[in-house]
Amino acid sequence: MSPSPPLRGRQRVGALLDRLGQLTLPLGIGALGGYLAADQDVRFVPSMLGVLLAWSFVGLVAIAVGRMLSGKAVEQGTQGLRVRRRVVLALALAGLAMVGRLGLWWADQPTDLTRLAPGDFEAAFALDSQRYREHAAALKHLADRLDAADVPPAGNQVVLDPDQEALLRNTWVAVNDIAVDLDQLRRFWEDWYRYDPGHVERSEHLRSFMLTFAAELALYRAGTRISQRVLKNPNAQRFLDAPHPDAGLPAGTFSSFRQEVLGARDQARVLAGEQYLSTVGRALGLRHEAARMGLSWLVADLSDDLDFIHREAPIDRAALTVRADSQLLKRAVKRSFFPLQRGTAEWLGDVRTRRIGHYLVDSAALDAVSAETVLQPGDILLSRKNWYLSNVGLPGFWPHGLLYTGTPARFDAYFDDPEVHAWLQTQPGQPASLGAHLARVAPDAWADFRAGHEGEDWKVIEAVSEGVVFNTWAHAAGDYLAAMAPQLGKVARARALTRAFEMFGRPYDFDFDFATDDAVVCTELVWRAWRPEGDAPGLDLPLVRVAGRMTLPANELVQAFDAQADDPDAALRFVFFIDARERQQAVVVADEAAFRSSWRRAKWDIVQE
Repeated sequence: MSPSPPLRGRQRVGALLDRLGQLTLPLGIGALGGYLAADQDVRFVPSMLGVLLAWSFVGLVAIAVGRMLSGKAVEQGTQGLRVRRRVVLALALAGLAMVGRLGLWWADQPTDLTRLAPGDFEAAFALDSQRYREHAAALKHLADRLDAADVPPAGNQVVLDPDQEALLRNTWVAVNDIAVDLDQLRRFWEDWYRYDPGHVERSEHLRSFMLTFAAELALYRAGTRISQRVLKNPNAQRFLDAPHPDAGLPAGTFSSFRQEVLGARDQARVLAGEQYLSTVGRALGLRHEAARMGLSWLVADLSDDLDFIHREAPIDRAALTVRADSQLLKRAVKRSFFPLQRGTAEWLGDVRTRRIGHYLVDSAALDAVSAETVLQPGDILLSRKNWYLSNVGLPGFWPHGLLYTGTPARFDAYFDDPEVHAWLQTQPGQPASLGAHLARVAPDAWADFRAGHEGEDWKVIEAVSEGVVFNTWAHAAGDYLAAMAPQLGKVARARALTRAFEMFGRPYDFDFDFATDDAVVCTELVWRAWRPEGDAPGLDLPLVRVAGRMTLPANELVQAFDAQADDPDAALRFVFFIDARERQQAVVVADEAAFRSSWRRAKWDIVQE
């Protein structure tokens, strides 16, 4: 007996759907192949892949429905009727295609990274790649310093002496500061997978991945080296885990650092990153692309860090991981450690991307303190630029010290003074003016000072990462600015600025070694310029021991000023303080009391009210 006409019609429709479904899949694969061959300006992820998944979903559903309508969806089994495997497989694959399509929709949602316009992406990548290089080099230097000094010494009974404690504590402060900023960098760029690896966004995809993975490896490598050394001495572990409020370190920082950097999830992230690095190396020609973008150095860094990790015996790496994960202090979310809380750290990440090259102290604030009439050449300035590389590794709220020169016209007029002229007569050649004297002893500095920059006068001299340079008033001001006036005459100021000009062009001293002057840091420029010389008066600025070396953190200048401000014979006088309100993106002119207490503030001022 033949099927009824309606049944035959349903079977025909089912057969047609089944056939169309079977044709849909190869057509989708063919479209994908055509895309890959043509490499058109269409994103593979999520656009092309989304179309393929939707196409596959329709085809698979058509196969399943066609089989049902044609009566081929079920078969007689030993235990009764059952759904054929082909139909089950088609429905399962259709479900996976739908899940994949939803996943692509989620991955296509904008984030802080993917919201960046092309120009902003380039600027942010240039800034953060340089920050990564500085941080990675600094972490290696800190680990090398501990190794060279054999600190901490191995042994259960060895108690650290004061110098060893100072070196270990101050190294740990620097490591924590770098870890905060480097981890924020890693988290910002970890949305690399949201960029299409195809033709359209391949550059952004590869650069974002390499930068976030490089930051992860730099932290992992530094954490391994430092932890292996510290774990040799239980006294050192307890010392680092104790609170150090003067350095802004709460209790348990060493244990927390190990959990953050060396735990099982970090180990898994390193392994997953290495596998993906290998994949893109083969599939996308990573080395060729990196060379084309001028990033061969970044690929070399990745290879070097991975080689270091591979050289560590697996059992040693496993032991470090187990010991890190077994700490009593459980691992917190990355954004909340050392010493920021989660919300603060996320806000910090936003500020970093929005405030590239923009500072809170503007021309109106500078006009409010009437710089040209209040300040005198030779005055000591203190500045702070929030979320800036110069803050990292420097103790205390104030990170930077510099000297005010004034404009060339102001400089000439101020030192056109009988006492200065009398002093100049004692100098070789008996110059008629301080400018003539500087043109002889520091010709490059004097020429640069007179030339200015793009029509704008230099007004300060400072030591920054590029070395000792002159700078404009607005650029040097930053987000906070304060001034102190040495209570000494114009001759002492002329001597101080002469020494500062003579240091023009010297490189920055990343060793922070005040015992040598071939390279200088910011406060060393101030200290060397103003220190007494022979019978000539100067400022006896206090040096403190940091990381085993005598140095002068900028914050220490304010602390010393606070300690002696009530003395009528104090060497320094308060001039002004432009205070910032980071949350309100505003500044105010504050009084001397606010300045005196500013050295007590937390390093990360976003925690201030």
